[in-house]
Amino acid sequence: MQPPQIVVVGSHAPGLFIHVKRIPVAGETVIGWGFSEPVDGGKGSNQAIAAARLDARVSFVGSIGDDRIGREAETLLRQEKIDITYLRRSLTRPTGVGFILLDDNGTPAMVTSMGANEELDKEFVDEALSHMQGTKILLTQFEINPKVALHAAQIAHQMGMISIVNPAPASENSLTGLDYVDILIPNDLEAKQLLGLNPGTDADLCELAKSLLEKTGCGCVMITVGEKGVVVANRKSIRHIAPPAIKTVDTSGAGDVFCAGVAVGVLEGKDLIKAAEWACYVAAHSVAVPGTIPSYPRRKEVQKFLQYIKL
Repeated sequence: MQPPQIVVVGSHAPGLFIHVKRIPVAGETVIGWGFSEPVDGGKGSNQAIAAARLDARVSFVGSIGDDRIGREAETLLRQEKIDITYLRRSLTRPTGVGFILLDDNGTPAMVTSMGANEELDKEFVDEALSHMQGTKILLTQFEINPKVALHAAQIAHQMGMISIVNPAPASENSLTGLDYVDILIPNDLEAKQLLGLNPGTDADLCELAKSLLEKTGCGCVMITVGEKGVVVANRKSIRHIAPPAIKTVDTSGAGDVFCAGVAVGVLEGKDLIKAAEWACYVAAHSVAVPGTIPSYPRRKEVQKFLQYIKL
């Protein structure tokens, strides 16, 4: 049996969606509509599925509960041909869930209940990665315990894998341990939070990227900025990449599919700029379709989309 090309260490917390005219402020109640429980994952399972749909061999390391949502997760991952040998089943905690409010622009506000994700620990990650010899890339996020995610990145780096970390959700205490990260992919708000800045602070993206490189010691920073694209920075250069102009329907999970696109691009030998460009096209395809997992394109769909955009 061939080893996975990409191992995703992360969360499963499917979203419960409701639409609102605008996101409420603290203490406020607004009327919503269109509640739904669509096919959805957490940051980890979303990224695993997005990468698998781009024809990568993927293994998912995570933790779910012994409940309906957990059983649905297992079925979904199997259907996407993702290896779940190291998917832990908790007998004491429910599967994690996320609550998502979507405003009129399709921009989400999210809260996640960790549930069984909290049982994903360093020892379990060590056991899983010890069987991943030959795997090229590790992708992880902060929707699990950040210390566990960074431990996974460190072990993967020491094993010769390329470690990619999506520090979401970010905190001011997450900078330590990022020197083992080859590619760090925050959005602009997360980049500010990592640096201890108020998310509302005006900041030049290139300066943010430089600061993250300096303070983390990671190899490359890719700061995503929604419809404005991504800033890619390493020790030698900084480059802004604009995404294709398309009509946005729903940005839920766009960051996850971007991360998966970067992982697959790097896996295929693309340099950092080309990998980020490729990921922008993959993410652009997804935001033109409602939902998270239902919007994640398969390889052939991305190829057709690229041909259409370049006409």
